[in-house]
Amino acid sequence: MRRFATPRRLAIAAALVVLPSLFVPGVASAATAKPHAKFHPRLRFAMGLIPRRGAFDPAAGPALKVVYHGGRVMRGVTIHTVFWAPAGYHFDGSPGGGAPGYEALMKQFLVDAAHGGPAGADVFSTLTQFHDQSGPGDPHLSYDPSADSIDLTAPYPGRGSQCASPSGTATCITDDQLQRELDSVIAAQAPSARGLTNVWLVFLPPDVDTCILAGSCASDAFAGYHSVFDRGHGPTVYVPVPDPLIEVTPPPGADPQGNPEGESALDTVAHEIVESITDPYGTGWMDPTGMEVGDKCELGPQAGTPIGYAPDGSPYNQLINGHQYLLQEMWSNDISGCVQGSTAPGPTADLPSVSMRQFSPWLTGSLGHPGSTAVHIELDRGQTGVATASTRTRADGSWGPVRLRAAHGASHAVGDDREVLLVSYGFGFGAPPPEAIAPGAGGDPFSEAGFTGWTDLDNGVVVGARSVQINPCGQVGVLALRVGGRLTEPPAQLCNTQTDIASVSTGPIRPGTRVLFSSDDNRAALPGLTPDGALVKLTIAPGEPNALANQLGGGVPTCEALLRIGTVRCGGLEADARYRLAGRAVRSSLRGVAALSGLRLHGGQLIALVNRGGRLLTTLHVAHLRVDLVGARTRIAGGRCQPGDFYGAVPTFSSQAGLSGAGLLSAVICPPSGRAHGLSTATIAQTDDFSGGQTIVTVPRIDSTMPLADETLYGPFRASAQSGLPGPAGSVIARGTPVAVRITPAGSRRAVFSAANVDTARGVAVRALPAGTYLAQWRLH
Repeated sequence: MRRFATPRRLAIAAALVVLPSLFVPGVASAATAKPHAKFHPRLRFAMGLIPRRGAFDPAAGPALKVVYHGGRVMRGVTIHTVFWAPAGYHFDGSPGGGAPGYEALMKQFLVDAAHGGPAGADVFSTLTQFHDQSGPGDPHLSYDPSADSIDLTAPYPGRGSQCASPSGTATCITDDQLQRELDSVIAAQAPSARGLTNVWLVFLPPDVDTCILAGSCASDAFAGYHSVFDRGHGPTVYVPVPDPLIEVTPPPGADPQGNPEGESALDTVAHEIVESITDPYGTGWMDPTGMEVGDKCELGPQAGTPIGYAPDGSPYNQLINGHQYLLQEMWSNDISGCVQGSTAPGPTADLPSVSMRQFSPWLTGSLGHPGSTAVHIELDRGQTGVATASTRTRADGSWGPVRLRAAHGASHAVGDDREVLLVSYGFGFGAPPPEAIAPGAGGDPFSEAGFTGWTDLDNGVVVGARSVQINPCGQVGVLALRVGGRLTEPPAQLCNTQTDIASVSTGPIRPGTRVLFSSDDNRAALPGLTPDGALVKLTIAPGEPNALANQLGGGVPTCEALLRIGTVRCGGLEADARYRLAGRAVRSSLRGVAALSGLRLHGGQLIALVNRGGRLLTTLHVAHLRVDLVGARTRIAGGRCQPGDFYGAVPTFSSQAGLSGAGLLSAVICPPSGRAHGLSTATIAQTDDFSGGQTIVTVPRIDSTMPLADETLYGPFRASAQSGLPGPAGSVIARGTPVAVRITPAGSRRAVFSAANVDTARGVAVRALPAGTYLAQWRLH
């Protein structure tokens, strides 16, 4: 502030006080990318990948138990083998010394596995530990080489359509090409040998590479994997087995059968058969990082204590049907470690469960078995409990529906990745341990490294006119899609191994057709708290057919209300289509955005969006939000906010990543008291937990004032100011917010002039003031 001694001068120094009191609802969404491990046992819908032979797997290890993820396991399995070698290709014969050749050794091993050894003495005996909801696992296999093996001589796809082998191998077939050929062979020769009682092993000769994706091939990335496909003839569980020579020449010393090449492949065969049976759809048994029962013990193959030595000096750890083998161990939950065999029954799959729907306060669940006990649920946001519900289970163990309510009675809905649901049970026989359910802490399911959260589901479902696309469709829990109230074919059976997208044909989907999508997965496994976890079902309502993606992705409809300019905008809609918004007719743009202006908006208002089919797409609940700001402070000086709702900007999420728990501890909410004092002014916003939208305070700025700061004036003058919101390309919109002014002599609190609003075309006249220095205080409300 400058002072002047000249008696005829008036200097007015400008300071600013802003006391905004407006709220603007809106929507946000998001993206947090996650680092990828150098090796992970899943790639798209290819599961149980074995790392390159000789490569150290930093992800493997027995730190965590495998847990049940809600899907099916296989029982009474028949093994089928396909040896695909067209003219000019062959599988290697005996290396000498009476050792069986490659193909003969594969058949011998599978005959032995079907015959079995002493109880609990081979790797397949561990299968009894891995139950599903139909009962315990089954270690018994069937294999008859005369009936269950095919020597396939069909030519490989033409060179022009083949993959590019990283090692320069001349012949390279894609996973899709392998699926097509296998599907054709089964349809012609064994049409009934599909489903969860059959596993198909497809062997490739040593001069053939195979790739899942470009650069993810047998010669540089994996030694085998298992997956499932359905090309219109039913689900087919299959295991590609590339020859070990495609990546390395196995040395002698680990070959009790005398064939290092073949016995290296046997390790892959055992690994993938066990994992196919315990996790056929990627929804069976794995640990919270996605490691299956073979992955956790693949640091061999020479693992465990040898039970003897073959004539060539090689150790062996399996004696199956009189033949000696050296195989990797398999995981046992019974000892939390790797074993060569086991008679342990293992845990049951009767896990407690919780079901919830996005943007709803209602929850249901079950103990997983009959029994009566108390159930208490707490919804936590920003490490603060914001709502609770309590009930008792029925005689069959089920409970709910119950509604989440805050202490003051208001409901709170679930559906945000930043929140945590805590479920605890009363005392009594069979009462489960407490569960902590954090949908946003599932890692990155797009790299098959964890379960999906709410945002992943919103991003991953796109509704078409006659189909629904789901991404990712691998290792994201038991998926269920309902169109018009009817269940479709299970999406996992249609999952494309190479794209991780399931395209589910549905018949016509009209604007009024209701679509629901759910993922039921183990989202509560925590070592030391709930080691077996709980099955948690998340259900969303995707958008309309042919809706364009908005911030939330996948065409999920969301709205924002701009209070200052009386406008509501909704995105994620069909292009150039009719809607009713806040009770009025509107039409969407070519970008799938509908807008309505000239509204009087206020806290507590419900803004409904209905499409031309009469389907309610979303309802935005405008929050009660008023804040007081003073000067350029970074904290709110006073005001009120909506208790328990998230405060601030919504974390942004990409369409290829989950939250990974990054926002759980940093999430900020409006405190239970409803006092806004002390909250950050960086983004003044609250999230509507009933729609995913937001209420956003956008503070108009004072763009210019007259007189200017430190300006010297003579005689009468005019006081004026202009306010507005930042617009596109540096423009100013929403002008006209009242700006008051108060002029006081320097060092005095007595006003010599004041006006309620000087944001007018000509401002307000001010009479001549005595010479001196003055302070002008501008106030915007």
